[in-house]
Amino acid sequence: MLGFNGSSRAAGPDPAAETERLLSKLAAPETRSVVRDPVTKANAARQRAQNARGAGDLQHATELYALALTWAQVADDLVRAAAAEKQLTDLQKSVTDLEQKTVRTQALIEQTIARKGRAEQNLANENQLDVTKKPAAAKPTSVKPVATKPAVGTKPAGRKQ
Repeated sequence: MLGFNGSSRAAGPDPAAETERLLSKLAAPETRSVVRDPVTKANAARQRAQNARGAGDLQHATELYALALTWAQVADDLVRAAAAEKQLTDLQKSVTDLEQKTVRTQALIEQTIARKGRAEQNLANENQLDVTKKPAAAKPTSVKPVATKPAVGTKPAGRKQ
């Protein structure tokens, strides 16, 4: 014997029926390319089991049905693994998109913070300029010479006649 004890996972009472169920499920067109080899081997083992049963070799027929079931389960596992890999690929693409959005958002936040800092600095500079200009401009406006009218009959100063 090849070290195969005839037991398989979830074989149930009839490995032949379970094999048939799995193989009919795996016959879908979208899974054929993924499971071609194990399904071929499962079908070959099933055919050999039918031949052994027809020849009256029930022990080998039972073992070959269990082998066919094992190959069908391998094919089913491949389909589930392919679906999980597709889901993983989709999740990785989503993560990459989110990471890119995060980087862009971070850059926008940093730009906004920098603009705010520049605006605050410009405002502080303007306020400082206003404070230094106001006292200098206040002196001439606070001290104005009072204009008086010249007396009647006198010539205004600075005019020649």
